[in-house]
Amino acid sequence: MRVLWSVNCFNPQISGLFGIPSQHAISWVEAMSEKLREDNEITLAICAPGGKDKDFKKAEYGGITYYLLPCDCFKNNRWDGILDDFRPDVIHAYGSEMPHNYLLAKNCGDIPLLVSLQGILTQYQRHYYGGIDVSEIIRYTTIRDILKRDGVLAGRKSFRRMAEHERKLLSLAKFAEGRSTWDKVSALDINPGLQYFYCPRMIRLPFYNKIWSVEKIKRHSIFVHQGNYPIKGLHFVLEALKKLKQKYPDAMLYVAGNDIFTPKSFKNKLFPSGYVKYLNTLIDKYGLRENITFTGFLDAEKLSSFLLEMNAVVIPSSIENAPNSLAEAMLEGVPCVASFVGGNMDMLKHGEEGFLYCYNEPNMLAEYLTRIFESDGLASFFSDKARSASLLRHDREKLKSTLVGIYKSVIDSSRGASKSEEAKVL
Repeated sequence: MRVLWSVNCFNPQISGLFGIPSQHAISWVEAMSEKLREDNEITLAICAPGGKDKDFKKAEYGGITYYLLPCDCFKNNRWDGILDDFRPDVIHAYGSEMPHNYLLAKNCGDIPLLVSLQGILTQYQRHYYGGIDVSEIIRYTTIRDILKRDGVLAGRKSFRRMAEHERKLLSLAKFAEGRSTWDKVSALDINPGLQYFYCPRMIRLPFYNKIWSVEKIKRHSIFVHQGNYPIKGLHFVLEALKKLKQKYPDAMLYVAGNDIFTPKSFKNKLFPSGYVKYLNTLIDKYGLRENITFTGFLDAEKLSSFLLEMNAVVIPSSIENAPNSLAEAMLEGVPCVASFVGGNMDMLKHGEEGFLYCYNEPNMLAEYLTRIFESDGLASFFSDKARSASLLRHDREKLKSTLVGIYKSVIDSSRGASKSEEAKVL
């Protein structure tokens, strides 16, 4: 079986092969591609945009073929050469929001195409402000936001634009693959005729092999994975942290990634984004400057080890679709508190594997974190239950078999449809 994946970007290692700027890792793509290449019956190719030339580039690495699409692939069909060169039996488009995947769907001919639902931006754009009042967003809009057009208001506009591409693609698609009740009903709302397949994400290997223990944690430590735009909900975590600090002066919030409050660039220091300005105001207002640390970039190995030190992991987003960040923490058994949105409720059973809360109620977040801080027994109970459930849901061999089975079903369904159409013509 020859399988072609279309993704939004390459990981830093593959970007280096093509001499393009380093891009962030797409963890589930890395994990599943490593597993698929173990199968001698699968020939895998992966393509992504980012090339400067008008023709595609090709490279081989680790038993996988990589294609670099030209930058203009968002406006022009650049797929014919790749499809002729690789001749796939099935195409798997990761993400429905980017125009190059829409153009792929329009120009793949008789080759069956499966769309992987990452985030449904038709829904995401409604939650983009993350519960922040519009008047506050306007108040904290900065010169940078206006000049670079990358502030909160522009960000939502960008999501709306991508949502238009998404609706076109899903309206055209016949097959979709997702991982939650939320993404299923959201996709079927756009196209009721979609054939939907369920397949959770495969997680990177280090998270399967490490187990959290309450004996080895930093007490009153909290970890969040992102905080650079409102959907991720860091502003409400700060409000919860203010409340926690009253009882636990040593409470520490660890945020993955680079320090957005002290950027290296002089321009970014002089002209911060409006959302960063808003967060800084909250931090100073609540006296939290000494209670927040940014971890810097953490690869899978470093992140999996770092999580073991945390008292709790928080997924505070205003919208999510079965996030890998939650899956990684649950696999290691780190106690989790997640917002009751999107696919989170499919992943985490409230009161049994962790806590779910309404994302814009920081008092409830603080309450649930307090319960975990106060009871090692409860934390360990959550840890055992969450890890057991996650090991079943994200079993690597099972997920590989599931995905290959989906490919076979898509190919068989497409062949059946083609024969039926031929019969009608005759």
